[in-house]
Amino acid sequence: MRTPLSRRLLVSSVLAAALWFLVVVVRWAFSQIQSGAAQLAQLVPEVVPAQLLWGESGGWLIAAVLLGALAVALVHALVTALLSRSGALFVVAWFATIAAGALVGLAFDLAAAWDSLAMFGPRGLLGGEFGAGAASGALWGLAAGWMPGLVARAPVPVPADPGATPTSGRRPAWLLPAAAISIVAVVAGGVASVSARAEAIAAENAARQAAEAEVTFGALPDPEAPGVPVPTQAPASVDLDPQWCTADKAMLLSGEPDAATGHRGMPVRLMNFSDEPCTIEGYPDVAFGDQNNHLLAVTIEPGSSFMTQDPGPQRIEVPAGGYAVSFLGWDAASPHGALVTKTVYAAPTAGMERGSWPVDLDIIEGSNVAVTAWQLDAGPTGE
Repeated sequence: MRTPLSRRLLVSSVLAAALWFLVVVVRWAFSQIQSGAAQLAQLVPEVVPAQLLWGESGGWLIAAVLLGALAVALVHALVTALLSRSGALFVVAWFATIAAGALVGLAFDLAAAWDSLAMFGPRGLLGGEFGAGAASGALWGLAAGWMPGLVARAPVPVPADPGATPTSGRRPAWLLPAAAISIVAVVAGGVASVSARAEAIAAENAARQAAEAEVTFGALPDPEAPGVPVPTQAPASVDLDPQWCTADKAMLLSGEPDAATGHRGMPVRLMNFSDEPCTIEGYPDVAFGDQNNHLLAVTIEPGSSFMTQDPGPQRIEVPAGGYAVSFLGWDAASPHGALVTKTVYAAPTAGMERGSWPVDLDIIEGSNVAVTAWQLDAGPTGE
């Protein structure tokens, strides 16, 4: 009775695959620990790149790891079958473990770098950590390969027939194409895992943004949004009189917004803080900034609105310590997902430096805002 050598080599290959799979699972398990013990994962070779071991990859991650274990077994079997005639089975099986780990690690490296390859071609492999999986796989094989090696060189029972010798048999013709196909399958499974991870991240971000939008006034800020900054002043419409309420004599104050059904209003006051009267005429210069710090596209119209009455432009004298007031009026609008007013910019008249103050208003892109002319006012306590 003869015991084929190929049976021992098959068991050796299966053991190599099991050891590889165990290393993947142990490293992943350590990385899930919510404490400093997660650093133990660094002691285990990273035979599968970390970006592929993403829980949200779901079934594709499991499929890729199982394909990796199968590929380790087939590549190990192929290498041992090719080199088993040398007789040094312990060394052959150990070397086959190193080769299988490195080749399967390279397949996962290609999967992890697929996006870079698709965008930049071979140059995309020059950046990042390409090759880390292959190096870790070879290191794993060097550290663990002695175990499959011991199985491969285990003693063979002495044949009953003194003339008979153990045989490894012929290398199956299907082994080479099967090993090649398994490597390609590992790359495909890894690419699918990467795509699933990207889709999961995109879905998570979309869900988070949707949740934030529900409790956020207006659309979320977008640093990449097109737009222009709010100008610090508007072109002057008239020559400024020395008696006017300039910045060295007066300042603007924002009032509290008021609301009626479907309509809004807000006062803007000018306070003369100097010891002498100053004059002002016409309408204030007003602009609005959105959540991206850009000029909000709003139509500003001098005149009355549902909640405001325009007295018409007139030259008024604001006494020392006195106030003038202008009112903004607009129709209510839904801020959900819209560019909204986050900052109001204003100057006593066009040509003067604009001041600003932050405020949440449902003046959205495309709104019409009515502005009344300046008129004397009793001040904030007179509302």
